[in-house]
Amino acid sequence: MTRAYEIRIYGRVFNVGFRRYVHRYAVECNIVGYVENDHADDSVHIVAEGEEKDLNRFSILCGEGTPYSIVTDMKIEAKESSGNYIDFRQIR
Repeated sequence: MTRAYEIRIYGRVFNVGFRRYVHRYAVECNIVGYVENDHADDSVHIVAEGEEKDLNRFSILCGEGTPYSIVTDMKIEAKESSGNYIDFRQIR
């Protein structure tokens, strides 16, 4: 059953390749959706859709961050899947 998560990640996540890593994690976990920087609250915003077990693994990887990032907080909200995505994209 396809599920959706809206994820916000806070910390040192800008200018450290974070969105590129999130994209890589999404591909590894069979996740569709998108990742973007949200300068309004200095977070990385992710909309992710996939199987629940894949979303859980994806969330763990995102929370671990990258070699150059520091994740200080992560908020996950379960949503109903829209079915609008066919791949995972980085939005600038």
